[in-house]
Amino acid sequence: MQNISNFFNRKVKYLLLTFLFPTFCFSSITTQIFIEQKKLYENPYWSKLLHYTNGESEIDSDNFFISKDGKTDLKKELFETINSLENGQNNVLCRFPLRVKWLKENIPSLEKDIVNYSCAELDEFLSSVDAKHVTMVFPTAHINSPASMYGHTFLRVSSNEETPLISNAVNFAAKTDDTNGLIFAYKGLFGEYEGRYSILPYYEKIKEYNNLEQRDIWEYDLDLTQDEIDRLVLHAFELKDSYSDYFFFKENCSYNILWLLEVARYDLDLVSHFTFKTVPLDSIKILKPYNLIKDSRFRYSNMRKMKNILEEKIENKEHLKTYVNENEPLTETLSTDDKISYLDFKILYLQYQRANNEYEKDEYLKKYLRLLKERSSYNKASVYDIKTPFNPLNSHDSAKVSLFYDSTDSFELGLKPVYNDIYDISEGYLEGAYIDFFDLNIKKTKDENVKLDKFTLLKIKSLAQQDIIFKPLSWGIDLGYEHFKDQKDYLKIKPETGLTFGNEKNFIYTMIGSNVYYKNSDQLYSIGSSVGFITNQFDDIKLGFRYSYDKYNKGLENNEFEISTTYKIEQNIALNVKYINDNLYKEDKERIKAGIFYYF
Repeated sequence: MQNISNFFNRKVKYLLLTFLFPTFCFSSITTQIFIEQKKLYENPYWSKLLHYTNGESEIDSDNFFISKDGKTDLKKELFETINSLENGQNNVLCRFPLRVKWLKENIPSLEKDIVNYSCAELDEFLSSVDAKHVTMVFPTAHINSPASMYGHTFLRVSSNEETPLISNAVNFAAKTDDTNGLIFAYKGLFGEYEGRYSILPYYEKIKEYNNLEQRDIWEYDLDLTQDEIDRLVLHAFELKDSYSDYFFFKENCSYNILWLLEVARYDLDLVSHFTFKTVPLDSIKILKPYNLIKDSRFRYSNMRKMKNILEEKIENKEHLKTYVNENEPLTETLSTDDKISYLDFKILYLQYQRANNEYEKDEYLKKYLRLLKERSSYNKASVYDIKTPFNPLNSHDSAKVSLFYDSTDSFELGLKPVYNDIYDISEGYLEGAYIDFFDLNIKKTKDENVKLDKFTLLKIKSLAQQDIIFKPLSWGIDLGYEHFKDQKDYLKIKPETGLTFGNEKNFIYTMIGSNVYYKNSDQLYSIGSSVGFITNQFDDIKLGFRYSYDKYNKGLENNEFEISTTYKIEQNIALNVKYINDNLYKEDKERIKAGIFYYF
């Protein structure tokens, strides 16, 4: 009777499981029972492996899922994965090695049930990467490129800390051939690009950012165990042929790199901190509470090195432009040190010209080798004292709330999600590169109710400094809604262009531009110019002044003068005071505004 009872119990259990899981055929019913008891498909780490947020995966390519419903159903994806493993289908063992590893660790009976086979591509990949160390890499902003004014982040995985240039870079970027900045901005804002992970030699990224784009680089070594590094590398392999829709504001390079770190260490919760926007600098700072950063290094760009040679190393600058021309021989009147400095500069400048397509490859190589030969005739190494700038880790955060009191007895409240403007202390940011998105300003005057005073959709000001060799143009664009001085509401656009001279500490700029205000059939427009000065010469204090003149239609003119100072109290708190004098309307011609900035 006992045998008969056991037979019927097994039969009932089998029929029950067949009813519950009609689409899955496992060789082990025990595996099904175990998964249901443990509810492995609800395990947070399984969600991380599939990049799940808000009920679906952020991976958008079908090849990342075994189940046709895998993007939105964690349970089906788990059972289909196991079913494929047990039947040797879909090459799951080799395509998703970290998934398989985690499933084996959490399902004791799985190892003996799966079909094993060799994975030559995976083995070759792991051997070539040979990861022992992981570094977060932060190329800083590119002042004249709107798409790069936030900076960028990617990971470096290396086998030897002493030879970083022969390591590998794990990168996420939009796949695009578009060169038009406006098209790139539009498609990037609305997710019309595929964002793809890639693994390539680190020296190629150094060449791209340090040499071609002339961007400084910060490297942050991460405190990960070998097991955590192994998980990161395996997951990078799983992602290399998949894509996610790329969104410039949030699901961008920095956001998607954080997924790799979350998968590497079980207790990390990183991507959930970024609900509206992901700024590269913020994605590095989020690592600090977890004590992930154990060391940092600064790698200066060729541009910074060239400017250092021009400003600090060359003593005889009388014929600088002539000597920089690589065809012009150096005269004997120069000292040996000056000759060496000129040759070092000329080599770097030739690389800069090649990066800007001023030379074809053959001509470039011919000139480059000739300069190297001439430089080698001086048996003396060059030593450059290039100071390490302020570490971005200690800069203010990218979002800001401001509260001001105006001497006309009014209050202003501002809220800005990103980034850094001309009034902010720019330590850790690129001075002269100012960009604001969705800047909201609300005003309450003594005799009026609260009103929307200004909303900036996009404001960019690129004050790129010129010198005797480099002549970049400064430019700006301001697009939004503004409560203009005659108390009417207008849509506003202000393009401008100009010149900037100086250095990171002190610079003067002059711009010409046009203010265009539009509301139905009512239009105001102007032609005008401005001149300004910014100094960061004093620790924790920024000073600036600006004078502008605009000639409007309808017989209006405006002279405006502003003096401002910002004082940093601590990393994310600063005080700001402005004196403003304008004569567009006689009422409230002069006023003083005092307020506080809080960054978060």
